[in-house]
Amino acid sequence: MVSVRLIEVERERLRQLCTISGLPVSAVLRQLISGVTIRQRPPKELHDLYAEINRIGTNINQIARKANAGFATKDDMRELLFLMKAIEQKMAKVAEQ
Repeated sequence: MVSVRLIEVERERLRQLCTISGLPVSAVLRQLISGVTIRQRPPKELHDLYAEINRIGTNINQIARKANAGFATKDDMRELLFLMKAIEQKMAKVAEQ
């Protein structure tokens, strides 16, 4: 454990870095000591979008396994195309931001 005295301006800057990054004070200080640039936490919407794309990808993998095993139906292929288009649209949305 290390104790550090900070003047008000330094304390406020440290608080801002914690708020921006979403990290606790100890993590921010460790990153600063290591020379890592503190970056802004991604917005919640972006995290939600990643989670949704991950779920769609899981569905695509299940259909692909089924197709590789020789059990895929035409409905599975339609769903696969729909899901792939959904991912394309979501990625376009991310690219616009």
